[in-house]
Amino acid sequence: MANKINRLVIGLTLAIVPAFAQTNAVKVTKLIFSVADLDKSVAFYRALGLQTQGQIGQPQPAPPFVLQMVDVPKGTRFRNAMLNFPGADIALELTEFSGMELHPGKPRIQDPGAALLIVVVRNIDGALDRVRSAGAMVVTPGGAPLRNEARGRAVTVCDPDGFYVAIVQPDDLPAGNDFVVSARWATTVQDAGKTAAYVSQLGLETKLSKWDGEDPALKDLGTPGSQYRARSVQVPDFSLRWSVYEWKDIDRKPWRLRIPDPGAPAIGLEVRDLDAAEATIKAAGGSVITQGGSVQFPGGGKLGFVRDPGGVLLELAQPR
Repeated sequence: MANKINRLVIGLTLAIVPAFAQTNAVKVTKLIFSVADLDKSVAFYRALGLQTQGQIGQPQPAPPFVLQMVDVPKGTRFRNAMLNFPGADIALELTEFSGMELHPGKPRIQDPGAALLIVVVRNIDGALDRVRSAGAMVVTPGGAPLRNEARGRAVTVCDPDGFYVAIVQPDDLPAGNDFVVSARWATTVQDAGKTAAYVSQLGLETKLSKWDGEDPALKDLGTPGSQYRARSVQVPDFSLRWSVYEWKDIDRKPWRLRIPDPGAPAIGLEVRDLDAAEATIKAAGGSVITQGGSVQFPGGGKLGFVRDPGGVLLELAQPR
């Protein structure tokens, strides 16, 4: 009996290990926004209901590992802030670079290179009043939340750096007291198919929707008359998803902002093998930004920035 059990355990282990080894992606860790004025941006997202981790310091000379990771010149100054979304297993990192030449950009939502943060709240009118006082520009026609059957009430604004933020209050909210209920995000690309070419090899699940020109969200976003389709990207057994949008029937201008440029979004992705992940992305038509491919992070682990085939910036992290 013992031998039979041992053979069964060995057989199950051999069956499981190859599938596990093929899944390089572990989880999506954060959304990163490069901003022009960190204090102003932190005030905006605090007004939206996010919570800051720790104190916000003054700009300091960027340490060597940051210079190498982001590929910026010596003399560059840097500071950042980490914010939490109550009710969501994700962080927002705001980064500010100074002391170097910067080229800010403000892509429209349909432009490849744009990002959309979607925040679900309990009081959309209160949220809109708060972010307006913190410098938000309302994108939704009429300047007020719109109602649709699928989403409840929604309004889209731009933060001080032009990042799009959709604020949503569904009709069927779960019980609780947090002002922010959940969050997710999307990035806009030229061709959503190029994303699928590599993410499945990392172990991410994808699903492509049909073209949609009737979604009421198009009016919320200020793009009536256009069509879009979305490719959902998700790590198996991880609830948070990332959506990749592709638009048509509307003017589009691709943006390829650098990591330090205000208006540049990036996504943090934890992987088991950073070198293998970079090789996968390069083979699909992406590029590595970090000098030497990766840096050793203080405290252990490796980090590296890449630009995927669709132009999306990714911060890959391999923990110790």
